Amino acid sequence: MHAVRAVTVWEEHAFWLEILQDHAYFVFDFTASYEKTWVEEAKQFIGRFQVLIDRLNTLPREESHESPLMIAIAKEIWPVAQGYYLFEGRLQSLRIDNQVQVALSPTFFNGTLSENQEYLRQLTFYMQGKLPDRLPLVQLLDLWLEDQLGHAVLLRNALDPMELEAIREADRFTDIFRGFMVQNQQIRGYLRFARPGIQRQQLLAHQVGQAVLAMNAFIHKVVRLYQNTELMNKTTLRFLEHHFPETCYFIRKLSEFDPALLEPASKCSLKKPSFR
Repeated sequence: MHAVRAVTVWEEHAFWLEILQDHAYFVFDFTASYEKTWVEEAKQFIGRFQVLIDRLNTLPREESHESPLMIAIAKEIWPVAQGYYLFEGRLQSLRIDNQVQVALSPTFFNGTLSENQEYLRQLTFYMQGKLPDRLPLVQLLDLWLEDQLGHAVLLRNALDPMELEAIREADRFTDIFRGFMVQNQQIRGYLRFARPGIQRQQLLAHQVGQAVLAMNAFIHKVVRLYQNTELMNKTTLRFLEHHFPETCYFIRKLSEFDPALLEPASKCSLKKPSFR
């Protein structure tokens, strides 16, 4: 594992704030207009996250985790991130009972809530001027393999049935990431007695990294087709491009375990191409 962290404190906040804001946009975009309470609350969170993003952008990017400025903004972020976590949790519960019309499934919210939970974990450290403990590889894969699988499934569901080639490719990645999740679960069992970093776990990290890069290239192609109106679908550009910063973040974190990912990690962006 490398001593230097692949994502700075400032980048962590910038990444997570925009990811959570995207999640609020998705609730806003995919909730029926007559669900006025939920649509309005999602809209309010979009604005609250934007205020925090604008505030963060006034801070020097080289500030350390011990800086009073970084401690202060972490404390400012916490109630908004925590509030959004509870908002999505309530929405998920209502969706499970078919009491709200939102075109996002309960399992979709499992993924967004897990990501929000990880940021809340980090914020508990940042508010004290401390660096968060790194996620062990098995937990890192738990979080982001679920995300990658979700993106493949969501893309497939967003495609028009006529887009057979893209559907087949999305299905292929769905199978790949499901397989990785099964392998990671077995490795979690091995680590009851084996030490982390066994060769098979290292191989999995490498294989996951290569598959993530391959799917990223595929989704770049999908986005180009979307922008040229050459792809029949039922989704939004924001929804498609949400994949890119999350993939970059995953690759950067994974590069701390697999040196082969250091080069792509150094070149990717934690921002969506069309929403910088």
